[in-house]
Amino acid sequence: MKGLFQGLFLLFFLFSGGMKGYAQDEKQAFTWEDFLAQRLMAEGEESEWENLVEELTALQEHPICINTATREELEQLFFLSPRQVEDILFYLDVNGPIHAVGGLMLIPSLDYDTRRLLSFFLTFDVPKNLDKKAGFRQWITKGKSSILGRMDIPFYTRAGNRPFTLSEWNNHPSKYYWGNPLYSSMRYSYHYREHLFWGLTAEKDAGEPFFTRGADGELLGRRGFDFYSGYFQIKDKGWLHNLTLGTYRLSFGQGLVMNTNFSLGKNVMLSNLERSATADPIRRHGGTNESDYLCGGAATVRIGAVNVTGFVSYRHYDATILRDSVSTFLTTGKHRTTTEIQKANNVRGTVAGGHVRYSWNGLHVGATGMWQAFDHALAKGTQAYRMNYPVGQNFTNWSADYAFYRHVFSFQGETAVSGNGGWATLNTLRIEPFEQVAFTLLQRCYSRDYWGLQSNSFRENSEVRNEQGLYIGADVQCVQHWCFKAYADLFRFPEPRYRVNEPSKGIDLMASAQYNPNEELSFLARYRCKVKERNVLAGYTFDGLFREVTQRVRLQADWVLGPSWAIQGLADFCQVNAETIDYGFRLADKLTWTHPARPVRVNGELSWFRTTGWSARLYGYERGLLYAYNYRSYYGHGLRGMLMADVKLFNRLTCTAKLGWTHYFDRNEIGSDADLIPQHHAEDLAVQLRYSF
Repeated sequence: MKGLFQGLFLLFFLFSGGMKGYAQDEKQAFTWEDFLAQRLMAEGEESEWENLVEELTALQEHPICINTATREELEQLFFLSPRQVEDILFYLDVNGPIHAVGGLMLIPSLDYDTRRLLSFFLTFDVPKNLDKKAGFRQWITKGKSSILGRMDIPFYTRAGNRPFTLSEWNNHPSKYYWGNPLYSSMRYSYHYREHLFWGLTAEKDAGEPFFTRGADGELLGRRGFDFYSGYFQIKDKGWLHNLTLGTYRLSFGQGLVMNTNFSLGKNVMLSNLERSATADPIRRHGGTNESDYLCGGAATVRIGAVNVTGFVSYRHYDATILRDSVSTFLTTGKHRTTTEIQKANNVRGTVAGGHVRYSWNGLHVGATGMWQAFDHALAKGTQAYRMNYPVGQNFTNWSADYAFYRHVFSFQGETAVSGNGGWATLNTLRIEPFEQVAFTLLQRCYSRDYWGLQSNSFRENSEVRNEQGLYIGADVQCVQHWCFKAYADLFRFPEPRYRVNEPSKGIDLMASAQYNPNEELSFLARYRCKVKERNVLAGYTFDGLFREVTQRVRLQADWVLGPSWAIQGLADFCQVNAETIDYGFRLADKLTWTHPARPVRVNGELSWFRTTGWSARLYGYERGLLYAYNYRSYYGHGLRGMLMADVKLFNRLTCTAKLGWTHYFDRNEIGSDADLIPQHHAEDLAVQLRYSF
């Protein structure tokens, strides 16, 4: 407990240090992180939450000026539907600039929650000097920079961090970490409005070596930090729409060929299932995600109504090599033990291709071509579910994407083929017959042998392959202070997959109701039921596939008490009917306090949870540091607490400190193997400093 008291003292020091006479901008108790916690469901879905948090944080750091925004800039905000984007642009064209967030109320299609979200990613300035009158010299000298450093300090010792001898390491090379237990990262970023960006990020995970020498005296891993990313981006410079060098992410069409960005869960996508065909396909990557990115260059040029994008990437991948073939690609990005270091960066890959898009009067058509090669061949393995996995060193993909928009009607889709003859198609129809009422129909069919190594699209399976499905959804916003959402997703898998030796099927149902009697009070109730077939577990007798039924219920209340206080209470329940009946409960309270006159914000959270099995684990979003991904899972019986303070010091310097505490009642140790913590509680402190200039 000594470390806990040290952390509390440091948190109090940082908090008291910010209590100086600074003027504070008006802050809201509601944040876009609350939107994530309320709308996103990470209940086993394969969604790229880290990339999503990265993008939303970057947008908040570099907000869009609504009065000069283009359609593509507004379409970066994934929660806006094509109709809402169209209504914003039409209002600005007819009525002129919007000077405050209250002006968004004059656009009928923007409901209350959407207006609140927009306030975090928009500015309402009316620039006097447009960028087209500014030279490149002004771009590189008149922008804004920020430096951000973070360090996580655990007040416990994992088994892998204990001192070890050479003989112990020889006997168990995967049980000992070569680096210290601290996590650290550094970021630098520069931007000039929406036209020029560059940045550099360096990161070391806990346990990874930092200028550490191994048993043979050689430096382990990289020199210094374990991972680096950097980018340079120019946008809207004449005919050059976007030029990005360094690390970046791409997304074309519906993601059947190329999508290294994020893929949203079904609940959020209910509001906007289609990703607009006019969105900018190139995104800079300055984050710490070590798997979903490309490294090289990409550019989009605009010739009238035609956009042409080309890209090339060359990078190393972590992989398990068996008999000179790639058995499995690894995506954790952790290089702590000898075994993990041996699998780091041992496969080299090249990706190149392009995309052409034509747009005219709501019609958008495009074509994508991609070639990918590795210096080691991919092996499919001998298991039944791997029979249709990609094989070889060279892969190609081609697709056609299409979209058609009208004010109350939109249709969008993509059809793709891979070099081996596999194919995939996804098509979405969305109708908005009334204001803030939308119905969505989505059809998808991915053949068993479709090979899309860079694909990431709407799916139930872990990959875009071996799946057929039909999704039907309804979204009704703000009917007498009520909002309703519901969907039904029916899917089937024609061939075996992991833990399923036969063709299988399932259904995913969700219904939610939200009540907002006023701007200070909100209630949410959500029910979800998922039925999937799988093999019966060892030790049980059952003919054929076993049907697993998972039911989840969430009740949530948010209450804003004036300008300083906000309270959130929630209750989660989960029941899994399988070989046995497992259940889980979670009760959580969140409290936010914002100083009425000074730049100080304090967040606190306490959760009690109890589950009877791993399958009934619960999920919840926990507020964290800037650019931090904090969707947690709760398993077992225990308490989780968090206290975080955000203080602005000396006008340009912001300090954030977060103290976390987890206590279990049903065990004497936490984790296993090298991650084992030989006690029933764990405390840690994370500190972040950000300097803007």
